[in-house]
Amino acid sequence: MASPAASLSLLSLATGLRELVFPSACGACGAPVAAGALFCGPCESLIEPLPASRCPLCGRPGPATACPACAEAKPAYDAAWALARHSGPLAQAVRAFKYQRRYWLGPALARLLATTPRNGAAAELIAPVPLHPRRLLRRGFNQAAVLAQGLAGQTGIRLAPQLLRRLRHTPPQVGLDPAARRANVAGAFGLGRGWAGRLDGASVLLIDDVFTTGATVAECAQVLKQAGAAWVEVLTLVRAGGGNHEAG
Repeated sequence: MASPAASLSLLSLATGLRELVFPSACGACGAPVAAGALFCGPCESLIEPLPASRCPLCGRPGPATACPACAEAKPAYDAAWALARHSGPLAQAVRAFKYQRRYWLGPALARLLATTPRNGAAAELIAPVPLHPRRLLRRGFNQAAVLAQGLAGQTGIRLAPQLLRRLRHTPPQVGLDPAARRANVAGAFGLGRGWAGRLDGASVLLIDDVFTTGATVAECAQVLKQAGAAWVEVLTLVRAGGGNHEAG
């Protein structure tokens, strides 16, 4: 099986070849768009940005103070931010990229991710939520790694693609309630090989595509905090529902 780095290189090559051969199309409806654009005008107008007023910890829309759930039990991560609601054209584009192998959407989605408003600490490392090798083999790429690579290229923040690793294969989170999601990913992540002792005081920006309840990123953040990270911030393209503490 190709390594994560090799998978990203192949994905970049496939994306480049596609852009040379085929005209640019809207990531949601397929209508023609300008080169490099992700959406046509009508689809872009349907994207629902999240309001500026959110819980400073989990990012849930509402008063700019800790929401009741975060006040009761602080999540393992320090802040979570998403660009828009998991609906409409943006949700369609994320699903097409992730499940329909429309690889060429990755760079444009990463550029969009870079526009997400966030108020966190300056990050030293950008790391994707990892996939288990079995799922990576089946899907062919890790969508979070593609987003993380694109964001690192735009921001100059150091990319750490193997900072985390998946220790065990887990069933998909889709359809599970919050408690089942937490149980599903408990103990599923570990620190990447060679990173022990290198995270003391570090600030990490953790990347995924969708924040649903936060169980996956909370588990990842816990691993990073236990390894010495001082700050772990979560950044995703979209946020589904209104749940707390449980991306993934």
